[in-house]
Amino acid sequence: MTMRVWFIGPLLASCLSLGFRADVRADRCCHWAGIYPTVVTPLCDHSGIDVQSLEQQIRRELSGGVHGLLVLGTIGEGQYTSLEERAQVISTAVHMAGGAPVIVGIHTCDLNCARTQLYQARNLGAAAVLVKYVGRPHASGAEVLGFFSDLCQDNVLPIFYYNYPSQTGLKLAPRDIADILSLPGVTGIKESTLNLKEVQQHICLTRGLGKAFFSGTALNLTQFLALGGCGAMCPEAVLLPGPTVQAYEAYVHGRCREARCLQAHLFEMTPILQSRPTPVPLTRAMVMSGSDHKMPLPMGKDQPQARLKAALACMGIATSTAVKCPLPPLSARDQRRVEKTMSKVKSIDWCAAGYDMPPMPLSAFSCAGRDENGLLLGQGPLMMGPGPARGPWQVTGDASIGW
Repeated sequence: MTMRVWFIGPLLASCLSLGFRADVRADRCCHWAGIYPTVVTPLCDHSGIDVQSLEQQIRRELSGGVHGLLVLGTIGEGQYTSLEERAQVISTAVHMAGGAPVIVGIHTCDLNCARTQLYQARNLGAAAVLVKYVGRPHASGAEVLGFFSDLCQDNVLPIFYYNYPSQTGLKLAPRDIADILSLPGVTGIKESTLNLKEVQQHICLTRGLGKAFFSGTALNLTQFLALGGCGAMCPEAVLLPGPTVQAYEAYVHGRCREARCLQAHLFEMTPILQSRPTPVPLTRAMVMSGSDHKMPLPMGKDQPQARLKAALACMGIATSTAVKCPLPPLSARDQRRVEKTMSKVKSIDWCAAGYDMPPMPLSAFSCAGRDENGLLLGQGPLMMGPGPARGPWQVTGDASIGW
């Protein structure tokens, strides 16, 4: 049955503005730009970090060409790890990275706790921290700004602001986020949101300040880069580092159609990333077309950590599926879904994937300031018409479209 979605009035005019104007693009930040996997934290079955599994995972991600590592993020269970466990993860990542930047997640609204973890990250060789203000969902923009201003005072490490409203509960206006980004000690932002119109506002409000913008997912990679983004800190690069980097490199070198084809194939990972078993073609159509038109899509609250660990095990990296409480453990249904998904992913010819795009609802896209305008009308599995169900839009991200 064909799904139809009607858009009328001003919304139609807005949605059909497919070209991204060059004058609203963010400053390119070459020092940080690229793909950073949201490294999964493997746990021993009883307690502690499985360092050997962590080393194997990072070695595989680095061999895929990633530009750096994000450890102890949301996907990396950083909110639930002890200081001792954090030290093991950070020191292992820094050792394995061989000079590539390691960014460390911090998840708290407690300034003393944040400072302790900030100094620990610095002392263990991290290049920057990614700070998520979590624990006070009703905090005002002024309160959050004050927290980050105080954290910047010591000038310990570059700080990235972690914009993840579906998890923090914060309702900050674009101006509030721009004020945080304007702090001298704040280097950039990870946008774990599927609202590219809002991201564009953040970029416009901080233009000229040299801030780095990262998406929380590679599933909107070309659209995010077209706005002026620097790359992605994403779960897709945990399991598919090579193809994710290939999509990024294709885009920045002007091979836009190849980049979009590869991005489309990355959606094969969504059964692992999202809890709801939405068909891959439908998720692909919804997210790609919504991102093309900068339509705000709701973020899921998926927690894919156990499924990602099971997927790593399917790829030959011995990894326990144990996760920190309160994260959900792996169910038998999850295990079957992971095995089915990984079987399909392993069958993809990634050398040809950049030239063999699955059916897509949009035939045109913007790349590097060059616009190819087209209409999202009656193409592929998604067609314009009334009454969309909300369910298929609940995709996940560290952002895991949720991430």
